[in-house]
Amino acid sequence: MIKIENLSIKFKDEIIFDNFSMELKKGDKLAITGKSGKGKSTLLNLLAGYIPDFKGEIFVSGIALNSANISEIRKITSWLPQETVLSFETVKELFNAPFEFVLNKKNIPNQNDINKIFNKFELSENLLSKKLKDISGGQRQRIMLASCLLLEKPLLLIDEPTSALDESVKKKIANYILNKKNLTVIAATHDNFWIDNS
Repeated sequence: MIKIENLSIKFKDEIIFDNFSMELKKGDKLAITGKSGKGKSTLLNLLAGYIPDFKGEIFVSGIALNSANISEIRKITSWLPQETVLSFETVKELFNAPFEFVLNKKNIPNQNDINKIFNKFELSENLLSKKLKDISGGQRQRIMLASCLLLEKPLLLIDEPTSALDESVKKKIANYILNKKNLTVIAATHDNFWIDNS
């Protein structure tokens, strides 16, 4: 699913990656961990196509990562960054945001699929009718994770996926995501449960 060959990235005078290579098979679950500022989010941003300036070669599902192919790669990739600057009023707008992109319109879920994943993520079905300011950070994180998974793409990139969740919900969601056989997951995380099960 992912092949990185001799990757080098430098920001100003700081070397983030120096001749780095790795391979990830379809269905693998990779946890990237370590101190802040060491390149975890950079790698995710790179694979999502947001860092065009790098040396080396990257292939996603056999497609070379470059400006000409980025839309093809995004067709098979779900990406949830740690910080999202989205100015939505309602929970429904936040949930529907990924499906507004042309590439994702064919993946709009039906109500039954939404109810199923909300149930698994311990989210109330009437949450979509609420204002965004009226829900917790943990609920917001679960809503965005649910959207990503309902896109049903084979590659999921997530940055600190359980940072706002309490222990029992975190384990339930981690197990659900990490046990999806055909889903390849790359997560930047400090969470020991997620790391131990990747």
